[in-house]
Amino acid sequence: MNYLLDTSAWLRSALHPETLPASVTELIANPTETFGVSIFTLWEIAKKNQKGKLPLPMELTAWFKAAVPDNVQIIALTPEIIVEAARLPEFPTNDPAHELIVATARVFKLSLLTSDTKLKNYRHARIRYFKPIEPKT
Repeated sequence: MNYLLDTSAWLRSALHPETLPASVTELIANPTETFGVSIFTLWEIAKKNQKGKLPLPMELTAWFKAAVPDNVQIIALTPEIIVEAARLPEFPTNDPAHELIVATARVFKLSLLTSDTKLKNYRHARIRYFKPIEPKT
C-alpha cells in the first residue's frame, strides 16, 4: 500500500470517476495497487449523508460495501494516529478531519491522494495533489 485516499478522492473515485484526471484514474485502476482509506473518512461521509449534504445511490451500509473494493483497505483510528494529529507541524487548516487523515498518511508512511488545495503544499507529509476535472453539463 502506497496511497491513502482522502475523503474527496475516495468519493470521486466511487461516485464521479469522470472528475478524476487520467493519471489518477490509471493509478486507481491499477490492479496491483492497494489503497488505504481512513475510518474517519467513512464517518465524514456518514455525517454528510445524515445531514442531507451527500445523497448516495443506495442506503449507507450498502453503499459502504459497494464502495470498498478489494483493493481498498480501511485503516482504523489508533492512539498513534491521534497523537500524530495533535502534533502536526505548521498544519494549514483547523479541520480535525484533515488532521486525522494527514496523520494517518504520516503514521503509515503513505502518500495522501487529495484534491484539497489547502493541503496541496503541506511539506510535512507526502501529498499527491490532483486538480479535479469539472463535470460536463
